[in-house]
Amino acid sequence: MKKRGAKFILPLRKILKTLMVAGIVSSGLMMANTQHANAESTLNGKTQVSVKRDTKLYNTHKIKKIKSKSAKKYFGKERLYEKKVAKVKKITYKLVQTRNGKKSGWLKSSDLYVVKRKVTTKPTFQLTPRIGNDDEFDNASLTQLSDSQIKTSIRNKFVNFVQGQRRKTRNGSWISSSGLDKVAQERADYVDPTMGEASHYTTRNGKRHRQEAAILDGQRMGIVRNQNDIYESNGYATLDKNYYHISDYVGYFNEMITNDGASGDSHKAQLLGNEGDGLRYYGIGLRVIRTDYTVQVNIVILSADTKYK
Repeated sequence: MKKRGAKFILPLRKILKTLMVAGIVSSGLMMANTQHANAESTLNGKTQVSVKRDTKLYNTHKIKKIKSKSAKKYFGKERLYEKKVAKVKKITYKLVQTRNGKKSGWLKSSDLYVVKRKVTTKPTFQLTPRIGNDDEFDNASLTQLSDSQIKTSIRNKFVNFVQGQRRKTRNGSWISSSGLDKVAQERADYVDPTMGEASHYTTRNGKRHRQEAAILDGQRMGIVRNQNDIYESNGYATLDKNYYHISDYVGYFNEMITNDGASGDSHKAQLLGNEGDGLRYYGIGLRVIRTDYTVQVNIVILSADTKYK
């Protein structure tokens, strides 16, 4: 039993050993803190992502406090962007944030997928009656719709939108061309929009040409005669098959007109007829690609001053 006022003297060896242990523990904490700080890094914030499977959402990259048990319910249908990345116990987590910055949270990188959305164009040197709205497909799940229903609905809604935009110009009506439709569908069946500019020069056999592939395909099919009469835009959108709808794809493709600054408004110029003699004739091709989690829709739009049949 310890006596009041008694002094206990520890051997020097034990004191040194205690100090060394304390020093090692302190160093370990410092190293851990340094590693922890370096584990989190900032991303460019431009990559759009979506939640692959519903999962927990965390407050910080320490992955301790749960912000929501359902990331999908928390974020709803808002667009998400990667902001930061961190590794915790060899597992990669990412901070995602809504477009307006009001909602954010951390979740496993494996529970996310990149939402691909890109449009490309290669320019060369009175409106039709409004078509069906396909309103019955608006709220239907993508899993409930056939490829044909998805393509028809997207086409109709996109055409109606472009028609409405062309009303604001003096470039004349936008008229469907059966010949351009055939060439556009031929292109959509094999073109890879992720190739960007190269996609406009690559034919089905994978060969790249100096001439635009749409013109070469059209000539091979016996439809296109003029060598420099075709304008082409193509793009794609890849979305969660269980969470998105037809209107989401149409919204992305509408940005060829409403948000086309990244391409210098080249898509907008084609669709509104600010090139050529108004580019009144169009053809559209669509392709649907399904995976376990997503539905990708590719679109090819051809425009010309000639009504090819």
